[in-house]
Amino acid sequence: MRGLRQRGDVIAVTILLLVLTVLPVVVVLVGSFRPLGLPLTPGWTMKHYAAIWTSPYTYQLLANTLLFSAGSTVFAMLIAGTLAWLLERTDVPGAGFFRSALIIPMFTPPLLLAMGWVLIASDKIGIVPALLRDFGIPSDFNLYSLGGMIFVQALTATPTSFLILAPVLRNMNPSYEEAAYMSGATFAQTFRKVSIPFLIPTAISLGTLLVIVTMLAFDIPAIIGMPANINVMSTEVYYLMNPASGVPSFGKSAAMNASLFLPLCGALAFYYYFTRKIDQFTTVSGKAYRARVLKLGRWKYAALAVVLSYFFVAVILPVLALLWMSLLPYFSGFNSEMFSLISLNAYAEVFQRPQVWRAAGRSLLVASVVSISLTVLSLIIGWMVVRSKWWWVKSLDIMSMIPLAIPYLMMGVALIFIALTFRGLGLYGTIWIIALGHIAVFLPISVRMMQGAVMQIHKEVEEAAFVCGANRLQIFRRVMVPLIRPSIYSLVIWVVVHSFREFSIALILRTSSNELLSTLLFSYWESGSSPVAAAISVLLMLALTLIVVIGGLFGLQGRKLD
Repeated sequence: MRGLRQRGDVIAVTILLLVLTVLPVVVVLVGSFRPLGLPLTPGWTMKHYAAIWTSPYTYQLLANTLLFSAGSTVFAMLIAGTLAWLLERTDVPGAGFFRSALIIPMFTPPLLLAMGWVLIASDKIGIVPALLRDFGIPSDFNLYSLGGMIFVQALTATPTSFLILAPVLRNMNPSYEEAAYMSGATFAQTFRKVSIPFLIPTAISLGTLLVIVTMLAFDIPAIIGMPANINVMSTEVYYLMNPASGVPSFGKSAAMNASLFLPLCGALAFYYYFTRKIDQFTTVSGKAYRARVLKLGRWKYAALAVVLSYFFVAVILPVLALLWMSLLPYFSGFNSEMFSLISLNAYAEVFQRPQVWRAAGRSLLVASVVSISLTVLSLIIGWMVVRSKWWWVKSLDIMSMIPLAIPYLMMGVALIFIALTFRGLGLYGTIWIIALGHIAVFLPISVRMMQGAVMQIHKEVEEAAFVCGANRLQIFRRVMVPLIRPSIYSLVIWVVVHSFREFSIALILRTSSNELLSTLLFSYWESGSSPVAAAISVLLMLALTLIVVIGGLFGLQGRKLD
């Protein structure tokens, strides 16, 4: 009887995963072959694909997308690799502090980072070009370019890249490098011929993951690329769904998304396969050793300057630019005469606008619902995948990874198709359709986090509780949850922060009745209300920082209780 109940639970979770991960893909693929673009409308056609792939403009979009993705991936890996090597393999001062502090940029929404850099480096209003002009120095850097997009996107991807590369450098067995030194190799030769080859497997998997992520990115292309008419595939999907006049091009949007989805599936399959094979490159054995730390000598403080430069460029400078903007009635660079114009009028205006309060309330509600739902769902899926002996249950793991290959805008388009097809659900124009999109796109990371937590708990603990008469709900509530409480706190905080900062799905699904804080911020920025937008940005970053700090305190308390 217990086995039958378990099988029923697995079937129920499988159906739910099919709805969250497979159905959105199906409706978009079917819609791309329908004349009207909606999945249940009559007829079949290839005209949408023909219109896209016979247009030279599509190939320009594809070239821009590939350059943007490849450039930001390489740049992010170079920055992260440099930081990881300095903090893990050298005696740079404050290495322990900076390892922990590198997580801070992860909580700066890319939308706000892009806005900050517009205020810093825009040729017309940027602080840096204005200062350079005051000193008679010409500035050739153009932020509104493909290079500017790559630069800012790389800054957002660096923390994640560091978290993946740093443990590899930290745990690399130094005996191989010592053998090279004993053989007469120089530092440069050892680094090139011994250290780098051990990093290649991780670099390949990381590079694949970053390519997938950056090809789906919309925040930075929207702020930096769209004003300069530098479009990528994601911005073109937005234009197709939000034309200047007329109705959305559902069919062409579906075909564009489907065309992007297929190569991303290939990249995801390669990533999944490669990470399964990565144990072939293991370099850490059971033998005790101490990692070799390079003494930098007089170059120690130069290395520290490199580390500090990243924090200055990725966090401090954009935040200061947004803060400066929020204190002025208008923005025109930086000069001493503008200190007389400083006021808190923009903040007062933010608190006086009812639409800001409504958007903030909706954002908080969506983040709360999504975090609770994902925690429960991902814990159940993670437990089933780890504990089940049925081979077909392992397919849940693969299904939960599908959203990694789904562009956020594609998920938004799919939810529009579903809402318009099944009007009786009453989803369109509500915050619940946005919450559903967040649950789907955050599912892969959530399941991975809960799987790791469940793996740390031996099944004998659950078996002992079952022998004592506990049912599965009691085992989850009184055994599993208390033991993995720190991981649950971490997941809840991660989901809440990313739900607040998520922009693409909320924008494509935006109506007057479900505006969130991120889309309202974008609206103010586009309409020229820059001081109000900057004030909201500063308040949002303070709120996210407070959430992370409170979550960290709860996590520490959970560890003490355990």
